[in-house]
Amino acid sequence: MIATHSLAPECYFDEQLFLKEKTEVFEKNWIFVGFSEQLANNHDFITTQIGDKSVVVQNFGGSISALLNVCSHRKATLQTLSNGNRPLVCPYHCWSYKKDGQLSGVPLNRTDFGLDDAGKKALSLRQFALETCGRMLFVRVAKDGPTLSEFLGPYFDILEQISTSFIEPVQQDTFEWNTNWKIACETVLEVYHVTGVHPETFAKFAKAECEINFFDGHSTGNTPLHDEPKKWWNGARKHLKFEKHAYFKEYNHYFIYPNLAIGLTDGSLMSLQTYQPVTAISSKLHFQLRMMSSAENARVSDAVRAAIKANFTEFNKIILNEDKLVAESCQVNMSSNNIPGLLGKCEDRIRHFHSAWREDMQYQQES
Repeated sequence: MIATHSLAPECYFDEQLFLKEKTEVFEKNWIFVGFSEQLANNHDFITTQIGDKSVVVQNFGGSISALLNVCSHRKATLQTLSNGNRPLVCPYHCWSYKKDGQLSGVPLNRTDFGLDDAGKKALSLRQFALETCGRMLFVRVAKDGPTLSEFLGPYFDILEQISTSFIEPVQQDTFEWNTNWKIACETVLEVYHVTGVHPETFAKFAKAECEINFFDGHSTGNTPLHDEPKKWWNGARKHLKFEKHAYFKEYNHYFIYPNLAIGLTDGSLMSLQTYQPVTAISSKLHFQLRMMSSAENARVSDAVRAAIKANFTEFNKIILNEDKLVAESCQVNMSSNNIPGLLGKCEDRIRHFHSAWREDMQYQQES
């Protein structure tokens, strides 16, 4: 038999496995958290959840730090929004913190707390490893581990080039999926499902074939585009006055383990998605669309720009909803069947993803 077994159904709903993977998969690996331009100004911040840790990444006078987003006083959340601009001050009792996480201000300290410098230092926020790849920001919660360059290997240069090329924001949003985060990831790791799930969308956009490459838990899937979308993008680039990227052609898809997916369309548009676990059977899909920027000083009609952006924004939304529906149907059936699924050769990227997960989790599956 050519096919091999998928992960056991329990891997998609078991609470103990979910608790373990939050530390063994998410806290020990580098996790993409955003772009450097989101933190361009003093006090700019973004927040995220990595495993069990609430994390804030913030600009402190030009220096970027990743810190535990929990006040040391009474454990209130420091920055409550997903992004914004405000000093790192607790909204509950106004304790404030410096870039290294050290406690800097305590109202009524002299009369009610009596904390000296050593006492304040003992209440410092935990600081996490933060590294950049081009304009992309990654955080590692675990104290020890590989550098970001070692973790990404040959993908470091690829991501650096992507992040510095596709810089014009188009859209970003968050969808809630009633499915384990791994099932959500699997929807983008093969083209075998395209005919069944996307007959009127992706099937008319790209061919159901894929050239695959691997490195550690990461993988690439290069899929040729049909002629019609190529013609559409040729016209769109003329209207928007930018050139097709010289390196990225067709539909190039990159998966960075454990939960980052980047799709590039005809060297013009980037779709970036992360799959954040919420519970054992629910997750959040955060996505951004970005495209190549128009030539400097080029005059582009606002109406034309808006119309073109609306076209591929709506296309992206439809595809994500199609994937969501089928992923949620799979999730519903996991707990009623203890027999692992099958992975054909056309699903090698999922097999590779599962292998990395098994290694992190030290998970032994009965055949």
